[in-house]
Order: sequence, then structure tokens, then C-alpha cells
Amino acid sequence: MAGEHTARPAGLSADTTEPHDRPPTEAVFSCPKERQVKEPRDKRSPFRRSQVNFRVALTETTAEILLYDEISWWGVTVEAFKRELDAITVPTINLRINSPGGDIFDSLAIYNALRDHPAHIVSHIDGLAASMASVIALAGDEVRMAENAFYMVHNPWVMVIGNADDLRKEADLLEKVTGSLVMAYAEKTGKGTDEIGAWMDSETWFTAADALDAGFVDAVVVKDKADDLAAAASFDLAIFGNVPDALLEEQRADPTIRDLERALRDAGLSQIAAKQYIAAGRAAASRRDVERDGARDATPQPTPYTFPVGF
Repeated sequence: MAGEHTARPAGLSADTTEPHDRPPTEAVFSCPKERQVKEPRDKRSPFRRSQVNFRVALTETTAEILLYDEISWWGVTVEAFKRELDAITVPTINLRINSPGGDIFDSLAIYNALRDHPAHIVSHIDGLAASMASVIALAGDEVRMAENAFYMVHNPWVMVIGNADDLRKEADLLEKVTGSLVMAYAEKTGKGTDEIGAWMDSETWFTAADALDAGFVDAVVVKDKADDLAAAASFDLAIFGNVPDALLEEQRADPTIRDLERALRDAGLSQIAAKQYIAAGRAAASRRDVERDGARDATPQPTPYTFPVGF
């Protein structure tokens, strides 16, 4: 990452170790008022994304937490999130969310930590708030959602190995957890538990307009770009059963220049370096095409051949 800085923004502890000496779980300054929280990368996510995307940026009066990842040991851990949150002393926090969810108890801990923080918290659903990310979003004093983003609720899952008694105990615990999630949704929406339970049973995906009508969000934000939908589609959502066609179509689309730039920046390059890499690659591809086309023009064209029917 270009441009390491020793100046520290208000509300964050200083980190003056050299990049190559710093443990992978510590934060790295990417500009005087922004840092990306690094997590170990030797984890295999079920959502098949390869880069933890968790950043904290500060001004004198606001903090922005970019939570563009899953919640678990595959992605953003509760320990990393709580450490960054506790260091914030400014009066307003903008929590920007694009997440397919993750671990139940880590997510509940993050939700409660946000609720307990003295700052005024505004949740922004930029692309996707699915599964437990839909609960974390509700920790905000205000919840705003991009008009082309998605919000999803479903019953929690569990993986367990054991005998019949073990499975029964786990099922009982799962029912209690489900009840706590229903109460969080009901507190925000004012809806009855039966209606919310039916939504969860069906793995319901809400558009921004639907989420507003249901009471999950307080406002729908109109944006001039389609980045939010592309961000939501950056996860492999095949683990879910009722993914909207709009997200599936976006996932099948070829990557754009903006997608490539985002991937390079997530890998640690600055915006300028990412653009330079892309420009160099396009120039090399253009030269290759010119050379190939020139060689083709100088070569006699073969006589067309028609294969026999049934070949």
C-alpha cells in the first residue's frame, strides 16, 4: 500500500512499525485519515471472496466504518471490529455495509457493541445486508439503503457433529437464537412476530422500496451509479436459495475496468497505482492485438472447409 504515514488521526492509536514488521491483523494507514484493517488471508470463505474489506476513516467530527465483508473468522472478526470501534471518539459514525452475513454470535456482539457506543450511528446499506448483516444494520440510529441494494432475512443455520442428544440441544439453541433475531427485527419494524417469522422461513429478499415499506430502513438513497449492485454481487451467493435474478445476472457479467481497479485496491495498491497497472495491461493487450492482426494480414487465408453433416 502506497504512502505509509506516521501522523495519526484523532480517535485512533498510532502504529509506527514498518509494513513488513507489522503483524497481519493490525491496521495499516493508507492515508492520513484512513486505514484498512488487515486480517490473515489464509482462510477459505464459503462466499469465495479472497480479500478482507474492512476500513476505518476519520475526520474531526465523523468516522466511517466500511464493512464490506462477511462476519466471521473468514472475514471481519468481532475482535477486530470491537477494537476499531472502541478507538473511535468522534460524535458521528457512518457504518457502510455490504455483507452476506456470517457468524451469529460474532454478529450479535457487533450489533450490541454498536448499540452501546455513545456516537450517533447511521447505517448505510450500500449493496447487500443479508442474513446477520441485516441485524447489524439495525444497530444504527438511522438506517439508509441505496435504491438498488438488497436486504435479506432468513432463519439461522448451524453445522453440528454429534449424536441425537447433541443435535436436539443444538436445535433448541437455534430456536432461541431465532427468537432473539425476530425480536430485533420486530423492535425496528413494529411488525408482529408471526409476519417476521414467515419472512425468515421463506428467506425473503427485500428491495430498498420493500425494506422501506416493511420498516427495516428509514430512507432510500438515490445514487447516480450502479456500483452498489456490483458490490453486492462481489460475493458468491450460491449458498442461499432465493437470490434475486438481478444479483445472479450481475454475478455472471464480465468484470469491468472499475471491478479490476477495486480488486487491485483491495489487494493493497493505491488508486493511482491501480490505474497505472490497468493502463499498462490495456496498452500491452492493444500492442499484442496489433501484432497479431498484422501477422494475420500477411498470411494467406486458408480455403474454407465445410464439415460433412453429422460430423
